[in-house]
Amino acid sequence: MALEKMDIYYNSVAETYDERVRRATTDEDGYIVRMVSAFPMKENLNIVDIGAGTGLQLKPLLEQSETLRATCVDCSGKMLARLKKNLADYSGRVQAVAANFFDHDFGFEFYDGAVAAMALHYYSEAQKLQLYKNLRAGLKKDGFFLLTDKFAPTQNYQDFCRSEFERKRAEAHQPEGHYYTFTPLTVANEAALLFKAGFAEVQVRWAKSNTAVLLATK
Repeated sequence: MALEKMDIYYNSVAETYDERVRRATTDEDGYIVRMVSAFPMKENLNIVDIGAGTGLQLKPLLEQSETLRATCVDCSGKMLARLKKNLADYSGRVQAVAANFFDHDFGFEFYDGAVAAMALHYYSEAQKLQLYKNLRAGLKKDGFFLLTDKFAPTQNYQDFCRSEFERKRAEAHQPEGHYYTFTPLTVANEAALLFKAGFAEVQVRWAKSNTAVLLATK
């Protein structure tokens, strides 16, 4: 069975996505609730949301600050269409960019910070390392990256998920690319990648089960 490309998958679930993750915005240990509580809010922040989806994780941040501005990058045009509806009240402070965030130009010391919520557990270490290097270059001095995601509980589990993905890709004779799959890293390996990309500090701000919030500082 062929693996599904990332944009195709998310275009197919865009209409029902909000209901699937709604609890994350209200439950005490919902990942969006925890991400928002760990966000280093200041006045006049200009951030980039990597894999912004329908904007549910960004909305509470925009509600907290009238000066926050955000560039929302996502490969799914249909998800971004939902984002524009969800964030219509903040349209003057939100820019939606339909693009593969691996190809997005983060500029040089342009953003104060970045967030990514449940967007990066599909990618290899090599893919993420290059993304993190590009992102770091686009952050201002003392800029931050708040990463909320699912993580592998052990190295063995990480290796198993990766090997299963490679097996399925080989059986389907599919080229390298960005597919909807589950290949999480351990928290330690994720932090090591961020350090390797040049971030000066990485903190685990919250963790429960296989979900964690990491704060990396340039």
